[in-house]
Amino acid sequence: MTADNKPRLARLTALVTQLQSGRLITARAMAQQHGVSIRTIYRDIRTLEQSGIPIVTEEGKGYSLVDGYNLPPVMFSEEEANALITAEQLIARNQDQSLAEQYHRAITKIKSVLKHTQQEKTELLTERLQIRSDRPPEISSHHLMNLQSAITNYQVVELDYTSLSGKRSQRAVEPFALYSTQGNWILVAFCRLRSDFRAFRLDYIQLLRVSNQSFEPHAITLQEYFEQCRKKCLPTPDIPLSSALPNLAENQNHILMQTVKIEPFQIIGISVRTTNENGQAAQDIGQLWNKFMSENVQGKIPNKVDGIVYSLYTDYEGDHTQPYTTILGCKVNSLDKIPEEMVGRSFDGGNYAKTTAKGDLAKGLIINHWSKIWETELARRYTADFEVYGAKAMNPSDAEVDFLVAVE
Repeated sequence: MTADNKPRLARLTALVTQLQSGRLITARAMAQQHGVSIRTIYRDIRTLEQSGIPIVTEEGKGYSLVDGYNLPPVMFSEEEANALITAEQLIARNQDQSLAEQYHRAITKIKSVLKHTQQEKTELLTERLQIRSDRPPEISSHHLMNLQSAITNYQVVELDYTSLSGKRSQRAVEPFALYSTQGNWILVAFCRLRSDFRAFRLDYIQLLRVSNQSFEPHAITLQEYFEQCRKKCLPTPDIPLSSALPNLAENQNHILMQTVKIEPFQIIGISVRTTNENGQAAQDIGQLWNKFMSENVQGKIPNKVDGIVYSLYTDYEGDHTQPYTTILGCKVNSLDKIPEEMVGRSFDGGNYAKTTAKGDLAKGLIINHWSKIWETELARRYTADFEVYGAKAMNPSDAEVDFLVAVE
């Protein structure tokens, strides 16, 4: 059944549910959602008012229910109930314990208003549904719910925070927004200590206290914040939003970076699974380079775009401290022919932070530069990072190598 021929009773019930959300809803928005004319919505609103539903009309803005008016529990369809049960499994695997606990309490209340037949089905689905991954769920924070309340109530929060580089500090911040990336929750807040917006990973918050002090809402949207980050080349946690580019280099361990857009690409080469722990990567990647050079792997790669060599890092199990895959190879225009003992991969591209290192490859140029990158606290995506060995890298004692790190 389409929206056009949906029974009027079902549409009226859906309209009441929308109005119960507590926000103003325009007639145009309701008409578009239900596939009817605005005039039909006007008639439906009058019908609801005549039946005793207290609807508030704000001219030019929309409709809502009178504050404090409660309706009987909403009934869920079987598909809606199943979606809630599935979401419970997904949220249980998130890394913030407070979110998992509060959702479990909420879903328990929701289950209590379901029909007996629906309750039986949801219990069966719960037993037959499991979300699996390569790693067990890791609880790393318990602050999400408190921060959400602080955001909506405009309350100052006091943090005892340890940065990704291990520096500990106490901050009073004005919470602005939250977002999640690569399983990590990030708080965007105005830091009173730095007089600027900063981003803080929740799992690096050692102590958190929501104070009774309030603050004035900030005249900026989350999308505008991200746009300013991109323009300032600051897609990084705990880096000032308004710094100029020279200060950015100073704040990021003297590394000058720029944000670039990388188009999707394909690569063929040889690979190894490794980890930075205990210096294992230096040994594994060194052996991979020896094989790449001694066996002329570059000359055997079909469909090369050019002769530039890429050292690419992907398939991260977490951040840079966890195992990952290194691929040495070249960009290609086709993966139709992948020689034996080689691998071929496609990558989506996206936003990258680009930096360049110059010096002697034999004196640890690459690992030393990566060590600096790890301390910059970039909001990394851990999808595919790489080094580029072009014409300027041909002299090992005076090489120039580009580093590109995937960021939000």
